[in-house]
Order: sequence, then structure tokens, then C-alpha cells
Amino acid sequence: MPIHPTPIRRRRPRFRLTRFLNVITVLVVLAVVAIGSGACGVSRRQLAIQQAEADAKAKEVDSFNQDLSTIAAQSASAPGDYRVGPEDLIEVTLYDIESQNGEPRVIVARVSNSGFITLPYVGKVKAEGFGPLELEEELRRSYLRFIHEPQITVFIREYRSFRVSVVGNVKNPGVLELRGRKSLLEAVAMSGGLTVDAGRSVRLTRASDNGLQSVLIDLDQLAESGDMRLNPSLLPGDVINVPKAGIFYVEGMVKKPGAYPLLTATTVTQALVTAGGIDPALARASGTTLYRKRANGQREAIEIDVNDIAAGKLTDTPVQAEDVIVVPVSGPKFVFEQITGLVRVGVNAVAF
Repeated sequence: MPIHPTPIRRRRPRFRLTRFLNVITVLVVLAVVAIGSGACGVSRRQLAIQQAEADAKAKEVDSFNQDLSTIAAQSASAPGDYRVGPEDLIEVTLYDIESQNGEPRVIVARVSNSGFITLPYVGKVKAEGFGPLELEEELRRSYLRFIHEPQITVFIREYRSFRVSVVGNVKNPGVLELRGRKSLLEAVAMSGGLTVDAGRSVRLTRASDNGLQSVLIDLDQLAESGDMRLNPSLLPGDVINVPKAGIFYVEGMVKKPGAYPLLTATTVTQALVTAGGIDPALARASGTTLYRKRANGQREAIEIDVNDIAAGKLTDTPVQAEDVIVVPVSGPKFVFEQITGLVRVGVNAVAF
């Protein structure tokens, strides 16, 4: 009977689970590190861009504050319309009445709470409400009974102090103790100027016989025109409120979507430029929609064809605080971009 040799069984290599898991772990770690490095790089870039934008905004505000300070200095150096009031200290020189040493008589008088000063010969004279030159003329008329063509000068040694409040988005809000005539811009400058969040309009509130009166002053217009009628002189108790700039939002297919301060009068197309402009590769500009909050709290959708605005067929719409502008994506453009994007990614990967 033939003897058959026993077949030799070959050992199959063992499936080493531990080694496989180690390899997978290494790959996962490498992937995480790579993704983390890329994310850090993106984050650093974003932070750098945000810092650059913040620096540019701060520089712009500093420049604007400097312009306002220059106008304030000009208004302070111009002839004023200051009116004498209680507690002012007035120096009156009577050139036709000599003192004991032969010099013109100088009288220093404090204006009383009732608005009068007391002078030789004429006694009590009303001073409150007159400008310095007007008071000189008033005193000349009073002294005509005693002196032929009297020569009199009036100089205000000390101005009465009064308080005004500057509140809101200035660097140093609070109560200011003012001496003499001061303008609105001078008070804003004394409060450190506007902050980066401040709007470009301020509200001046003043008490009058008819109650509180309020006026809104456009600082941009004042800075551009230099119209001093927009820079009123302050009175005791005035309150200057510098509100925070309103916010508008631009979302969708723009290069820099986000929230932006409404510092000046802005239209929809200007808002889109602020947001970096429409993305031509993906946007459907004709479908742009502005969502505006109404008094009942609901948002109204206003469709705006940006192409018609550019062509002059449609009036550019002013933007209001809390407006949301949405630029939709174009379906065909999006599909095309996705396909070409995949091709670009593949090319870049090969090149890398």
C-alpha cells in the first residue's frame, strides 16, 4: 500500500490587529494635525484681517475727531456772542474818572444773582444779557448825565461756570464744568472725541420755557461744510447725546458678509461695496432682497434689482438701522462653480 506523504500546511500570516490600529491612529493624528495647522493658518489670517480693519477704523475716527477739533478751535477763536450773566466778574475802566494816583478809575464788580453791577455815580446798572461791547455802550449812555462823551471799556475777568452733560459714545462721558462761551464741538472735544462705535449725528437737548427742546446735528455735514450754524453755543444744563451708530447686515453672495455700522447716509449699493462687493461667480444680483423691520416687529421683504440701479432704471434705496440685505446664490452659477472648483482643487493638489 503506497504511503502518501503528509501535506505540509503553510501558515497564513496572522492579521495583526494591533499593528493595523496603530497605523490608523497615526494617520488620524497626522490628519488632525494637518487640519489643525490649516485652521490655525486661516484663523491667523482672519485675525490679521480683523485687526487691520479695526486699525483702519480707529484711524478714520481719529482723523474725523481731528477735523472736528479744528472746527471747534476756529469757532472758539472767532468773535463770540457771549452774554454777561450772574457771577461773572467784570472789570470796568472809566477813563474820564481818575483814581487817587491819577490813573483811569478801574472798577471790578461781580454781577449779582439778579444781574446787576454797582458803579460810581450811576449806582446799579443792568449787566445780564449784554455782550461786552453792548454793555460798554449801555454804560456810556448811563454816564452821559455826568460826563461829556464818556470813554469806557468793559473786560470780563471771570466767566460764570455752568454745567453741561456729554453722554453716549464719547471717550470720556460725563458732566463738564464750563467757563464762558463754549460750542457743542468744544464740549465733544473736551470729552475726548467720538469712539469707534459712535454715529455721526449728535442730539442736543435743552430746557426752555416751552419745555425740553431737542435738535439732531449731522457732524458729517458740519465737517464737510464748516457751517457754524450746526455748532451752537451751549447754555447751562444742555445735554449732548452721542448715540451708537446703527447696524446693518449684508448676507449671502458677497465677499465679506457680516454686520456693519451705519455711520453715514448709506444706500444699498454702497452697503454692498462696504461688504466687499457682490461675488460675480455665484451671486444673482437681480434677486437682492432688503428685509426691513416695521413698527409691528415684522420684517418686510423689499426686492431690489441691483442691475437696474446700476443701469439708472431704479433709484438706489437708502439703508436704515437693522436692515438686512441678502444677495442670493445663482443656481447655474453655483453648479458651474462647484465643478470648476473641484477641478481647481485637483490641479492644486497635483501641483502641491
